Amino acid sequence: MGRLASAYGQAVAAHRQARERLAEARVLLDRLAGRPVPERTVDLVARLGRLAETLTAPGSPAARPAGTVAPVRIGAASTADGRFPLLVPLGAGRHLAVNADARDPRVAVLLRVLVLRLLATTAPGTVRVVGIDPAALGATFLPLRPLRDAGVLGVTATTEAEIAALLGAAEAHALAARHFDRDDQELLLVVAASAPGPRELARLAALTHAGPAAAVCVLLAGYPAAASGQAPPPGATTAVRLDERYAWVGDPPGNPYGDDGAGLAVPVLLDADPPARAVRALAGRLEPAVRAEAAFALRVTLPGEEH
Repeated sequence: MGRLASAYGQAVAAHRQARERLAEARVLLDRLAGRPVPERTVDLVARLGRLAETLTAPGSPAARPAGTVAPVRIGAASTADGRFPLLVPLGAGRHLAVNADARDPRVAVLLRVLVLRLLATTAPGTVRVVGIDPAALGATFLPLRPLRDAGVLGVTATTEAEIAALLGAAEAHALAARHFDRDDQELLLVVAASAPGPRELARLAALTHAGPAAAVCVLLAGYPAAASGQAPPPGATTAVRLDERYAWVGDPPGNPYGDDGAGLAVPVLLDADPPARAVRALAGRLEPAVRAEAAFALRVTLPGEEH
């Protein structure tokens, strides 16, 4: 894990350098017009690509235990010198919020990408996924049906009562994880559209402030909801803002790209929806561990069983 954390730190430092180079390029733009791109900038983009490949190489992230940060790719940052994969930290008390909800197809795709890639970084059976989707009545999660059949993806809450019950279960999970010092079972709470009222928004924000020991990772779409008034700010969250074409990524918690708090200074093209075969393959890999854990839980709760 030390190697993974070190590589992620190098990626953040390189992003900072990219921001500095962009500022320099703006100053020198007229003088550089028509001339070759500076070699150091091209090398920096290539270096960022190599770092991202190291962090997301097959087999390497899969060893990440629950309770540690996962660098998860969301798309490709676009510069004049090329593109490099853009990674955000998730898990271990790090979260993500996007300003639009899943009625924007790009947001629905982003949420599904994050669910699959976060699941793919951890050992089977160590992450459970639940969803909130009042705006689309659960349609955001339909392409992930194989994960539901495998027991990885729980029922999606769509009504006010269901949302309240799900948030209560998430809070109970966080309290239990902190009380028993157990971060080996992480809960991934995916909010495809903001909860209906200020109380629910406050509960969601509180979960993002609960810290790594709570073993909860929250993906918040449509936050804050425009009709909900002043929503409490989330904690330890990478903010993503969408315009008509690009995504703009704010500073990751604890690792700003620059000193001005403006986030990454280059636009990001979000990745496409995972292919159905990838969803089925991941579900097939995770299902045996999930079913075995469920069978064990049933045995230990039945009266008269010897353990």
